[in-house]
Amino acid sequence: MKAALLKAPRHLRVEDLQDPEPPEGWALVRSRAVGICGTDKAFYRGTYPLFKKPLVPGHEVSGEVVEGPRDLVGVSVVSEINFSCWSCLACRSGLYTHCPRKKTLGIDFDGGMAEYFIAPITALHRHSLKHEVAFAAEPLAAVLNAVNLRPPRRGWSVAVIGTGFIAFLTAQVLRLQGFEPLVVGRPDSPKKGVFEKMGFEVLTLEEALERGRRAWSGLGFDMVFEASGSNEGVKAAVALARPRGVVHLKSTPGGMAELPQTLAVVKELELVGSRCGTFREFREALRLLEEGAVKVPVTAEYPLAEAREAFERSLGRDAIKVLVKP
Repeated sequence: MKAALLKAPRHLRVEDLQDPEPPEGWALVRSRAVGICGTDKAFYRGTYPLFKKPLVPGHEVSGEVVEGPRDLVGVSVVSEINFSCWSCLACRSGLYTHCPRKKTLGIDFDGGMAEYFIAPITALHRHSLKHEVAFAAEPLAAVLNAVNLRPPRRGWSVAVIGTGFIAFLTAQVLRLQGFEPLVVGRPDSPKKGVFEKMGFEVLTLEEALERGRRAWSGLGFDMVFEASGSNEGVKAAVALARPRGVVHLKSTPGGMAELPQTLAVVKELELVGSRCGTFREFREALRLLEEGAVKVPVTAEYPLAEAREAFERSLGRDAIKVLVKP
């Protein structure tokens, strides 16, 4: 099969590999659409060191089962990305996404940016969507996981830092839950218009800080989602949050963030990190996508043979989501 292999920062080539062979209880899936996410870009840029060399990236993937249980063959599926052991303390405690023995699709286990990938049957979710929409189930499930871990309370003021794909999904989820989040972006962000077309207000950090001074008795926002995809976003989130407010950390850009620790302590902030969605959030994500309740903007699509060009395009400031279609 053809597969995109990332061997070092910006060293990505499409090469011939043997088709993966699914062990018992697994399925072979033909990749149809793979989104390039922030973690993929961090691997590609080299800000996040590779866990596996070489790596077939891609964990936002939708495809069709070609080998597995009879009732799954030919079915469109998306895959969870954590392949857990199901027998350790973490798994038996309901924390299977934190299993110390797990393999993670597109992270330390070859992902979907190939003609085929393999996954445990327990990780697969059926769907009836176009693959160009279904790939978004994985990042949407991650957003739902964050909101489930620490939901905003009724009447809270909420801000979302960033104008990328995760920020776009987060803003939509918050709106569905009855909030009208303020989006914080760079003054010259070319992606600002995508949010504004959906009716979201987009302000610069300076404008948002001024707005925050008028929120909650002038002390800031009740909840801030840091989804900028950068290491600078944490500092902005701490500045925007009110005393005893909540900061959700959703970016995985690699590198080290600058945390104004004294300010976070003085404000008595609650910092909430969250990662992948579980079975429950994947089911909810697919429901929202199938109902059209969450929109999925795609900037560009590339064939697998042009995977390197797709990664370079994804680094463009105007790119919200780039797809590779094996």
